[in-house]
Amino acid sequence: MSERCTQGPGAVDRWPHGTFLADLAGSPEAAKTLLSLGTPRSYEAGEHLLIEGLRETFVLLLLNGVTKVTATAEDGDTALLAIRLGGDLVGEFAAFDNRPRSATVTAAGGVTARRIGQRDFLDCLDGYPAAALAVSRMLVRKNRWSVRRRGDFSGCPVATRVARVLVDLVEDYGEPRHDGVLIGPRLTQAELAGLVGARERRVHHVLGELAGQGVIQVGYGRTTVLSLVGLRRAARLTPDG
Repeated sequence: MSERCTQGPGAVDRWPHGTFLADLAGSPEAAKTLLSLGTPRSYEAGEHLLIEGLRETFVLLLLNGVTKVTATAEDGDTALLAIRLGGDLVGEFAAFDNRPRSATVTAAGGVTARRIGQRDFLDCLDGYPAAALAVSRMLVRKNRWSVRRRGDFSGCPVATRVARVLVDLVEDYGEPRHDGVLIGPRLTQAELAGLVGARERRVHHVLGELAGQGVIQVGYGRTTVLSLVGLRRAARLTPDG
């Protein structure tokens, strides 16, 4: 499972590297306020947290678990736009512009979150400039990510999809180590299978192949990328992404 804060509702230093709440480590009061807003919600694997096209304006502050963000491409296929996990925020676009949801967010495994109403969310940003700045940085990252990845994902082979998800996790949550780049979130193979839409056994086989090629090193729930060039090659991406 993905890492989450284990030091009470206001602590932010244990949220996965690269997440929205980790970005608020320097403003604990803003994080405490956000974590106190709204109501708790739980979702099972495969359940939709948000649905593309619906008119609703609440946001979800993810506390635990892994989700995939998808949208319908022009050719009718489903495009994987992003991966979000405990510590991240989803649904903020509609809270800002009151337009229909731009994407669907689906739980890849068990997920917990806080559902925060539009007014409470916007008032919090008004009261805490650090939170507003963190949201702005997050929106820039999301925009860059979606521009790169809005192409067809579902038509790729499973091995390519797994490699692309790993590349995305490195770019969003990677932590440099002496032997490579550690993917911050603790993902089970079942969660990874849920993200790429494949059977867990097939994902296990793909990870084994990448490990055998010296591209990654797999530990208990942790993956270290030893060769980003090799991973991009497996993902059929250009060297610069």
